[in-house]
Amino acid sequence: MKTTNAWTITEHLCKTSSDGFSNTIKWNSESTNGSVWLLLPDEIWISILSNLSHKDLSNAAQVCQRFRYIANDNSLWKLINITNCHSLNNDCLANIGLHQPESLTLYRCHDDAQKITEGGFEKLFQNCKDSLTELKITNCSGPSFEGDTILFNSSKYCNKLTAVDISWTSASDKGVIALVDSSANLKSLSVNGCKITDCAITSLVKKHAKSLVKLEVFGCHALSARCICAVATECTFLENLNIGRVPKITDACLAKIASNLHKLTTLNVTGLNVVRDRPVHYIVKQCPKLENLTLSSCCQVTDVSLVEISTYLQSIKYLDVSGCKKVTDIGIQALARSCRQICYLDLSSTGTGKRGVCLLASYCYNSLECLKLSFCKDVTADAIEKLCKNCKSLKVLHLYGCRVSSDLAIIKKFSEKFKIFHDLSIPNKNILGE
Repeated sequence: MKTTNAWTITEHLCKTSSDGFSNTIKWNSESTNGSVWLLLPDEIWISILSNLSHKDLSNAAQVCQRFRYIANDNSLWKLINITNCHSLNNDCLANIGLHQPESLTLYRCHDDAQKITEGGFEKLFQNCKDSLTELKITNCSGPSFEGDTILFNSSKYCNKLTAVDISWTSASDKGVIALVDSSANLKSLSVNGCKITDCAITSLVKKHAKSLVKLEVFGCHALSARCICAVATECTFLENLNIGRVPKITDACLAKIASNLHKLTTLNVTGLNVVRDRPVHYIVKQCPKLENLTLSSCCQVTDVSLVEISTYLQSIKYLDVSGCKKVTDIGIQALARSCRQICYLDLSSTGTGKRGVCLLASYCYNSLECLKLSFCKDVTADAIEKLCKNCKSLKVLHLYGCRVSSDLAIIKKFSEKFKIFHDLSIPNKNILGE
């Protein structure tokens, strides 16, 4: 998906109109008098321009008439992703819709000047009602980006929506229910941090239980244990479930998830006090397709859980046990020796030490791409050096709060090969708060 991170796209979007999609423009004289590159077939130019962000596509459209025509080809605008934009307005939104996107993402966009009204979103969705199937509007600021406003207007026109993410937009039951009622076949819904209750999820389950494959309700504190049990019982095709920071989750909920959701590939139970070694055992044993498991801040999880994972989920690729202080090198040993496909591992604020890092370097060197060891006080510089030398696929390494500042030069020499995030210039006594 192409991403633009500047305001320049808006000038093009505001000027674009339906004549930009016309096939009646004549190129012969322009091609003859201009660069010979303009003689290349449209298909080749479209292939070249497909590598550009939407910001650059907008700039390319201002070069000449032919580039304006090619840069507006529908194939280049099926997936629109606009990031960090501060200058969107009603005209921009309306013209985004004219591009007939199949997927639209607005991420970290801001309307501080309040140039967007409800009418702007209404025109956006009205213009792309026949094409839009995926909508993601998250981490945006300004009164116009309120979740219910977005959901009411999208549900009014876009009944083909199959995937919606309006996390952290303060959406309520009314907006979610409007979306649920209007959508013919909803497959994915992310409402993390929204003000929803059991009513919204009950409505979702009632209509879309057989089609739903992804549900994210992270931080939706009002949801009850009964509601989550209903999801686990009815939505048996779920592949991705995020119930982190939902405090009313019970052991019974976890048991329902383990016994009913055998198709799960991704599960997030961040910060749930009921997550202990025994529930983890049932989950990993009965959900054999799990590739992505987040147990972050589940303080009752110990090395036993890692042994269970190494026994039943040897193909796991993503594991987050950050903040699980009872996890030590014993658990890492079992994990490293059995789970040879793991590519993302977050061990921040655990009891991982030198031996655990060396074991990862010895057994997971082919697969490991991202390793987070922040605030693992017993990690040593020689273990990190071995890890860096062995793990040829490593792309990201987190070392915040580790006691390796005296070996800064040794560690930093590897930063040319991959990204190392650290505070290694801070003296040990400051890192440890001594």
